[in-house]
Amino acid sequence: MDSLIKPIKVGLIVIFITIITILHYGTIHGQLGQHIPHRELYFVPILLASFWYGLSFGLITSLTVSLIYAPHVFIHAELQNNLLPVSFQILVFNLVALMLGWLVERRKRQHNQMIDIEKLAVLGRAATAVGHEMKDLLDAIKQIASQVKRLKSTELDKDFEKEMSRLERMVKILSSFDTVGPMQLFSNDLNIIIREKLASHRKAVNRSGVNLKENLDEKGCPSQVNMETIGWVFDQIIKNALEVSSQGKSINIRSCRKGDHCEVIIADEGPGIKPEHLRNIFKPFFTTKETGQGLALAGCRKILSDLGGDIKVDSKWGEGAAFTLVIPRDYSGKPLAVDPIETVIRGEKVERLYRE
Repeated sequence: MDSLIKPIKVGLIVIFITIITILHYGTIHGQLGQHIPHRELYFVPILLASFWYGLSFGLITSLTVSLIYAPHVFIHAELQNNLLPVSFQILVFNLVALMLGWLVERRKRQHNQMIDIEKLAVLGRAATAVGHEMKDLLDAIKQIASQVKRLKSTELDKDFEKEMSRLERMVKILSSFDTVGPMQLFSNDLNIIIREKLASHRKAVNRSGVNLKENLDEKGCPSQVNMETIGWVFDQIIKNALEVSSQGKSINIRSCRKGDHCEVIIADEGPGIKPEHLRNIFKPFFTTKETGQGLALAGCRKILSDLGGDIKVDSKWGEGAAFTLVIPRDYSGKPLAVDPIETVIRGEKVERLYRE
């Protein structure tokens, strides 16, 4: 249906421009006053194009209208004295398209953000319920396993441990969407957490033959975070980088202070992300892996969003990918307007307000 509506709308815009142009050039020998109605009518296709299709198509329409409207000034000598008002009118055409197109695209972005937030909220409620059930199931299975140690089977033990690890990972992923209760935040140096996570992945790095390079901010990156959840985020991004990195390739991990936040960049030299996948990479259940669930990166964004931060990705197909984690910084030199520790103890939402 949408594929049919778009050509109709574009055709309607073209018809409007054509009819107005016929009227406009049909009175070419008249005074400027006779062209005023045509000038005002040209706003109709410009407004429609900007409203329906946003900034780019709106500007294309306004520039087209400008090229059509302007020549009568140069064609007819009697109208050449009106160069200034005609130039001003052309400027207005394009300003209207620019402003309306920008507002429409801004509204669309806000609308999409609201939809994403609502989806994450619904997913969070579902994940919380499923996660608790899976955790209970996991505990029960572990208890049963400890009671049947007398049934020794090396192969079965390996398979069992593998499946248990997989189930534990799923529980952790689902737990990242837990929206119940405030997140307990404390001042931590991100560099310390990064080094701990790199140490935990050292064996996997050595087995894969990948070079791990770190360049951490010498002054440290103190932030108000939950060590367990932010550590889980680092784990997921590093693990993804290892999975796509072949022997001899490098993974670069950097941290740096930038204004009121810290950035942690984890870049790999793998195959990268296809352009058509970039816009969906953080959407729940989107995955390009055969055995993936499409929840890990969505969970990372949810955790960072709850902290007041964000995660971004920059990638070119065939040239690797770089994930940038934006995490609000803890201003140790600035007195807090709201004490985060007292706020957590009271069970209220943590605010990061600092006295200027």
